[in-house]
Amino acid sequence: PPTMSPTESGGLSIYYPDYGTSWPLAGCINTRPLPSGRPTYSSQIACCRGAYAGQTSGTCLSQLPSPPTMSPTAAGGLDVYYPDYATTWSEAGCINDRPLPSGRPTYSS
Repeated sequence: PPTMSPTESGGLSIYYPDYGTSWPLAGCINTRPLPSGRPTYSSQIACCRGAYAGQTSGTCLSQLPSPPTMSPTAAGGLDVYYPDYATTWSEAGCINDRPLPSGRPTYSS
């Protein structure tokens, strides 16, 4: 039934563990309503660290907007250059932007 006070929409500004899902498959959520007695965290990563530390499946961390990887990507350009086929031939040159397109010839300078 309707109430006298409006109900907010969207997610909460805090995160809490999803105890409704089995631990190896669970993560942190911010859906309404906040269950009574649930621990809360200021961010999704803080929740994963606090509630799912040691989770070998990595499910909680994999649900982050930018999840950590086992092979971090390097910053900056590549150590090699390759032809810029996306630019008109008369204006193109070689670039070292990541990622290196498959099958592209590479040059040291």
